[in-house]
Amino acid sequence: MTQITGKTTLGSPNHQAYLKLLQAFPPRPIASEEAYQATQKVVDQLIDQGSLTPEEQDYLNVLGCLIRDYEDLYYPFN
Repeated sequence: MTQITGKTTLGSPNHQAYLKLLQAFPPRPIASEEAYQATQKVVDQLIDQGSLTPEEQDYLNVLGCLIRDYEDLYYPFN
C-alpha cells in the first residue's frame, strides 16, 4: 500500500498473492449445484487453514457473497 494514496500498487506482494487466488479458482456467479459445491469446497479449504492472510480473507469474503447469493435464490428461508 502506498503511504500517499492508501491504494495497493500493481506488482506489490499483496496484489500478487490475491491474483494467485483468483487464478486458482476465479470467482463467478454460481449458476449450478456443481459450481456451488466447487465454491463451497474452496471456502472450506480456506477456513480449515485457520489463520488467513488479508488477501485470503478478502477472497473468502467474495466467495461467501457468491454462495449467499446462490443460497438466497435456490434455498430461500420460508
